[in-house]
Amino acid sequence: MVCRNKERGEKAKKELVEKTGSTKLEVLVADVSLQRDVRQLVQDFNSREDKLDGLVCNAGALASERQLTAEGVETTIATHLVFGSYLLAELMMPALTRAPQPRVVLVSSGGMYNTRFPKLDTALANFKDETRFDGQLAYAFAKRGQVLLAEQWAVKHQASNVKFLSCHPGWVATPGVASAYGDKSKWLEPMRDMWQGSEGICWLATAPSDELESGAFYLDRTPQIKHIAGPFMTEGSRTKNTPEQVAGLMEMLEAMSA
Repeated sequence: MVCRNKERGEKAKKELVEKTGSTKLEVLVADVSLQRDVRQLVQDFNSREDKLDGLVCNAGALASERQLTAEGVETTIATHLVFGSYLLAELMMPALTRAPQPRVVLVSSGGMYNTRFPKLDTALANFKDETRFDGQLAYAFAKRGQVLLAEQWAVKHQASNVKFLSCHPGWVATPGVASAYGDKSKWLEPMRDMWQGSEGICWLATAPSDELESGAFYLDRTPQIKHIAGPFMTEGSRTKNTPEQVAGLMEMLEAMSA
């Protein structure tokens, strides 16, 4: 497991070993909002292992104010999308393709239903301009970006054995949600406990590959529609991106990760 803080990671490892009896769990330390950490993480992994069966990109943050990483990138897009999903999975592709039934699981959110990924100038203005920054919108942009990324990878790598999946864990009662939403958390009720939110992700990470639909957006082991912007929660088109916009997103991710 990849943890940002070594001490907290080792504590979590100890708790898991006590509960499961497993002696195979290892901790790798990296802040996936940082390009340098992601690149070092992949090097560390490759020095220990020759293949990767599954990659779950679950790191995230929802900030009320604009925050920059040590590399000068807005934290939300860096963690969820650019480095914590795109760059990490791209660098892990050789190890993934050497596994028999590999998959990449991008943990998105129901928050992505609120928006399409915007035109690049709009997205970048939100991420770069402190006076225009909207944390909820930045989060939704990044989560919609993850869904689009899984779709694009599924097409790009369709000749490989890797499945690319995005998913929604449901609204889970976590400290992060409580911090981000405060009293508004009640509008998300009934909320799931940690296991209920994790179960579908664990299934995606371990299910037989032929049961998985590459490029799909999952909730509770089942592919879901990706847009509910029409009347009475029908699919609609307001949150759909054009092929040109998606191509622009992929170009942006590649350029930021160079």
